[in-house]
Amino acid sequence: MYKEIFQKLNFFIFLFMLIIGIVIESTIFSYFPISFIQPDLFLIMVIYLGFKRDLFEGGLLIILGSLILEGHTGGGRYFMMTVYLYTYLLSKMLSRTVIDPDFFSSIAIVVGLTILKKLGILVLLGLRGKLENGFHQFLIYLIPGILMQALLTPILFTWFAKIDLMTFKDKRADDEYDLNR
Repeated sequence: MYKEIFQKLNFFIFLFMLIIGIVIESTIFSYFPISFIQPDLFLIMVIYLGFKRDLFEGGLLIILGSLILEGHTGGGRYFMMTVYLYTYLLSKMLSRTVIDPDFFSSIAIVVGLTILKKLGILVLLGLRGKLENGFHQFLIYLIPGILMQALLTPILFTWFAKIDLMTFKDKRADDEYDLNR
């Protein structure tokens, strides 16, 4: 009984972490000197969910998170949802080939999908006729953003995995935490 309750709570824990991450990104990292190293915490969570969740639960978290992000940052309507959903689907496809990413492969996957996400944003900006400003920002923020993503990926993947273990979402949690002892 406890396992089912904890498994259901996992969704809301990840939703709460997602909201906290969006608030941190858009408040602390929005000031000028720090904005060069602004991480995309939501993108790291999207990639983790692509590897560890089924299509429905992960997709629902991504849709809710992107709607919250759009409402909080003032981006275009369904702009972030498009970018993050295709990133989620790409990470879901990668999860079929890379079973469980280790330290270096998780960093490489996040860096690669970060570049793809930024290129996807450029494509969407090009469709709206605002490619020139977007390309300038892409060149300025690309390298610092990738370095920050690479530094935060192992830390956040470890935290997410620990939360999955504690809430019995991970298959190995039965061996790790036995409530009947």
